Amino acid sequence: MLHPALLGLAVLPSILAAPHPSQELAIRDEIAIREDLAIRGLGDKSYAPYKVDCPTTWTWIRNATEGLAQGEKTFLETRQKVTGPAINTMASSHGIVNPPRTPNIGVALAGGGYRAMLTGLGGIMGMMNQSSEGQASGIGGWLDGVTYWAGLSGGSWATGSFMANGGQLPSDLLNNLWDLDSNLIFPDDGKLSFYTELVTETNAKSDQGFPVQITDLWGLAIGSHVLPKEYQLSNTPNLTFSSLPSVVQNLGNGSLPMPIIIAAEREHGELVVAENATVWEFTPYEFGSWAFGSTTKSIGAFTSLEYLGSELNNGQPNGTCYKGFDQLSYIMGTSATLFNSALLQINDSESTIATNLIEKFLTDLGEDQYDISRVPNPYANYNPSGNPLSEFEYITLVDAGETNQNIPIEPLLIPFREVDAIIAFDSSFDSTYVWPNGTALRTTFERAKILAENTGTQIRMPEVPSENGFINGGYNSRPTFFGCNDTTTPLIVYVPNYPWSGAANTSTYQLDYSTAQANEVMFNGMRSLTLNGTVETWPKCLACALTDRSFGYTRENRTSDCQSCFDTWCWAGDDNTSTPNTYDPVIGSVPPWLVEKGLTTSDVKSAKGLQENSTSAQTNNNSTSNSSRHVGGISLGLLVALTLGLGIMI
Repeated sequence: MLHPALLGLAVLPSILAAPHPSQELAIRDEIAIREDLAIRGLGDKSYAPYKVDCPTTWTWIRNATEGLAQGEKTFLETRQKVTGPAINTMASSHGIVNPPRTPNIGVALAGGGYRAMLTGLGGIMGMMNQSSEGQASGIGGWLDGVTYWAGLSGGSWATGSFMANGGQLPSDLLNNLWDLDSNLIFPDDGKLSFYTELVTETNAKSDQGFPVQITDLWGLAIGSHVLPKEYQLSNTPNLTFSSLPSVVQNLGNGSLPMPIIIAAEREHGELVVAENATVWEFTPYEFGSWAFGSTTKSIGAFTSLEYLGSELNNGQPNGTCYKGFDQLSYIMGTSATLFNSALLQINDSESTIATNLIEKFLTDLGEDQYDISRVPNPYANYNPSGNPLSEFEYITLVDAGETNQNIPIEPLLIPFREVDAIIAFDSSFDSTYVWPNGTALRTTFERAKILAENTGTQIRMPEVPSENGFINGGYNSRPTFFGCNDTTTPLIVYVPNYPWSGAANTSTYQLDYSTAQANEVMFNGMRSLTLNGTVETWPKCLACALTDRSFGYTRENRTSDCQSCFDTWCWAGDDNTSTPNTYDPVIGSVPPWLVEKGLTTSDVKSAKGLQENSTSAQTNNNSTSNSSRHVGGISLGLLVALTLGLGIMI
């Protein structure tokens, strides 16, 4: 029998287009035919989890105080054979001697839907040797020196797609694989097969006794646009996150960084996510958190990702184990489960009818827990006296950006990972015109203090200015180094989304992009890191920042060239908290601060691309900002598709 919510989605095209009843019957008949086929019970050949024998010698739960997983440690040993030579090559190319030890470098890609995916991967492309523009900028090659890669929401789509496709050049993925010009929810063609495949695959999961919610549908739709074709919905959507190191050669042999995808917990009974909510990590090896709880914090724990979905009691299986719950598409969808945030913004809608309709459905979804991602709780009855999750059947997850930590740097701040430098790509929708203002970093700084006070869990976060301080100081318009003189923390290279060459401030909920517009956003993301080749000293200064901790430098013993870089690019500790003017940068301009400092070789109006060209999509700032205001930035198409489709049978 069809899950009621999924049946709602199955007849969605009929609801919206009001076709002849025969179309509804065709959809229902197609679903029935597919379910009659031997799709279920095919083990790892299906989206659904499948039963396996429980291993007899297995560590099911590992306390967070024990440090890193053995799988992660083994991977790091392999990866360092790549990062060491790469970092030495990049350092020497900028006149820096080889570091005395190999620094651990991380990258963090913020959330923000397709905008974040494209902008973040644009930044990554600027770090790749395979990009002619990245290479010409003097920054291409640094990706080979990166140890960790963390993604959140749209940044998790970038993470999953890049890793699953073996680290291909993002522009090649965009032009040759991705299907961004077909709407994520309303595909241009094949609607019948799209919706019936969604229902068939998710019903198979439901038949195994697992909860199915909007995240499953959302994740499968995302995967069908950005994952390799063999793992898309029309083929076999069975690529698990835990299998990536064995399936993707370049990840297994250490040629790519270790991926981390994060989500946040919306605690039971809540419709609003607390800023201090539990942050959960998915890696190819484990699922867990370094600290459990929101109002009350306790030491966290981790469990094997491969067996996630197995029913555990006090850290031991109850006799039935599963694999296949950790579908990559599902984890990417979980990291972007932001539907309850619509309820917080609903009053911004310009339509009273739409507001009332959507608010009702979103409330129903929240109360019935269709708007969150439910993960079987592996920590049930584990350490009950200090575990706030002990009594729950499920862990309930949403987009971690809802905590205002929209840049996933927290996993990279854990002392056990010994990260020395982090490049934090910020494509957040923080302001009227959909540009970042540093809120994500400030929230992490405040959270670090709370964690230290309540659990003794240290996240090594340097101090950053307030939201107003970011804007007034212009730090949200150009790269800035944070933590320069605090050797107890990683040095953070903050790279905000800025309109160097195109209108990259598209709505988080824009669900389709022409190839031209997608290229515009992606290449603009690259130029936010490379500064479009307009600052001659920038590549060396970036090299100084990424290697500084491995030398143990301070102001007293840093080389004169690198100290000059730090004098220029480091936050000086100022924090102008006065109310700033509306931030509305000019598209195709150079950040005014670069001009004021005499750093740029270009005038304020020139920001053309270097070598690789992206065709302008003729997107203007006004249309972007107006489109983002619908229901607090949530397009009616997405809301109607997902809330009406799921809600009609609730």
